Amino acid sequence: MKDKLRVMQMIDSLSIGGAERVSVNYANAIAQAGHFSFHCTTREEGMLKEFLDAQVQSLFMQKKSILDMRAYGRLVRYIKENDISIIHAHSSSFFTAVIAKLFTGAKIVWHDHYGHSEKVSERQSLALKVGSLFFSYVISVNKLLEAWAKEALYIGKSKVEYIPNYADLTFDETIPNIPGQEGKRIVVLANLRPQKDHINMLRAFKSVLNKGYDDWHLLLVGRDWNNAYSDSLKEYIKMHEMNENVSILGGRNDTAQILKHCDVGVLSSESEGLPMALLEYGLASLAVVSTDIGECSAVLDDGRVGKLVQIRNSELLAEALEELLGDSKARESYASLYYEHIKLNYSKDMMINKIIEIYKAI
Repeated sequence: MKDKLRVMQMIDSLSIGGAERVSVNYANAIAQAGHFSFHCTTREEGMLKEFLDAQVQSLFMQKKSILDMRAYGRLVRYIKENDISIIHAHSSSFFTAVIAKLFTGAKIVWHDHYGHSEKVSERQSLALKVGSLFFSYVISVNKLLEAWAKEALYIGKSKVEYIPNYADLTFDETIPNIPGQEGKRIVVLANLRPQKDHINMLRAFKSVLNKGYDDWHLLLVGRDWNNAYSDSLKEYIKMHEMNENVSILGGRNDTAQILKHCDVGVLSSESEGLPMALLEYGLASLAVVSTDIGECSAVLDDGRVGKLVQIRNSELLAEALEELLGDSKARESYASLYYEHIKLNYSKDMMINKIIEIYKAI
């Protein structure tokens, strides 16, 4: 019992997103490795809560403002009652973790999932820099963020490390309720946010449809905030009469099954760290097209196991898609190569063993 860690993953929300998935994956893996695992959601619960392992104890902090003292009291009591010694804080939850540390003495591992890593020099980071005085370790999801943390944060460079994300999907025989026909589906797994550049994908897909691939269907899977960005996508689809070939599915809790019933996965982002979607495409054995941004090139082995294209270039994206849609053998070959690459280089066991080493060291 003395050798068992007592670790809490902390995230502000459990709505579907990359950082949120990582927090759930880590909580589950730590429990499955035989340690005491806890998960805290500070502000908003969501679909991902149902994916927490039964062995993981969870707390919804119900934080309503930045200094909600009742919520902090609830968190501090929980940490003390469960003798939690490490808080693994993801993204913006670092502030809550620092407050908790002041009252409990728990160590903080901060996990940086910042999605605009190409513009990290412009990052508003005063609160983060002050907070870093209380961090015991920093994990970055790509090398740009690792370099930034070593220079910008008040923590020793030896305590900052790039550790790739890993995906963990469970497939079953359930057939998801999705449009399109088997063998003719493209999926973009990304919340509807400007950095994901869905309009780039829509322009490319319009070109593909005009080339005679009108039996293919594009699924946009991810949270829809029904805002101006979302409205612009819907207007483009309507204006170009693509309603019969494009479906916005919103956030779904059956993404594993959706991916299993698609054929090509696309990432059209103009900014990324190391996107979970790319890793999940690999586990689902999809052929992949991705913009060359963040760690995407490394994930796709410099284009050897998937197609890489320049950001914001719908013509090149369309060409890459046409090559895959028009050649089923090429799709199958890329899908097989990519699956093996992900299993070998982004395995759950490899990453979790590294994380546990960090926990034990601090």
